[in-house]
Amino acid sequence: MAEDYYTTTGKKVGDFGKGFFLNIGIGIVASLLVSYLSIITSISIIGTIISILFFVMDVFLIIRFFKENRRYIAIGMLSSLIIPLLLFGACTLLLSGLS
Repeated sequence: MAEDYYTTTGKKVGDFGKGFFLNIGIGIVASLLVSYLSIITSISIIGTIISILFFVMDVFLIIRFFKENRRYIAIGMLSSLIIPLLLFGACTLLLSGLS
């Protein structure tokens, strides 16, 4: 399917954007749900369980998109996880060099 689907660069970029913002949306929903439940209940294990479930869902979606040959959605999801880590590392490196 994807061999016929990815005929233009625009479709690749569109799928990358879908994956990138899909993962950000999943993270926002998970954070809002955990904070809402932590306000309602004082049980902290619920937040941990929800975080683990959303992480498992994220991994499942990435694997599913790779298997369906919609690899640019999966690559977008992975990059939305890696880019903040790279930015944090770059900032840490710059700030450690200034002292």
